[in-house]
Amino acid sequence: MKPLRVPRGFSLLEAIVALTILATAGLALFAAMSQSVQMVARAEDARLADSAVRNAAAWMETVNPMETPQGEQQLGDVTLRWSAHLVEPERDAMTGYLQPGLYRLGLYDVRLELRQDGRLLADTVLRRVGYRQVREPAQL
Repeated sequence: MKPLRVPRGFSLLEAIVALTILATAGLALFAAMSQSVQMVARAEDARLADSAVRNAAAWMETVNPMETPQGEQQLGDVTLRWSAHLVEPERDAMTGYLQPGLYRLGLYDVRLELRQDGRLLADTVLRRVGYRQVREPAQL
């Protein structure tokens, strides 16, 4: 009768199976990390675009689309280009006494294009009122 042999260490097959399991887990972990990095990059791009649009909208408060229907402005490292298109025809503003006011008004869609290093960050439209003074105030 032969004595029972006690196995020592791993067999080659066990080592291959263990490496396969380890490699599969490593690939899954790498894929998850890669996806996380991509999501962080997209979130940063969205934050940058949102910040640029807010800055551009605030700056556009100083622009009268009737007087300056198109233009370009550098806002830090972002380039703003705008073009305004009349939505409603121009008309006289009215006073509280139903008399023509001092200004003519028009409603405009102002398209904003924001670029950084030649890359498009955002493309959006604002609705703004354009105005032009056409009458002088009456003397008292």
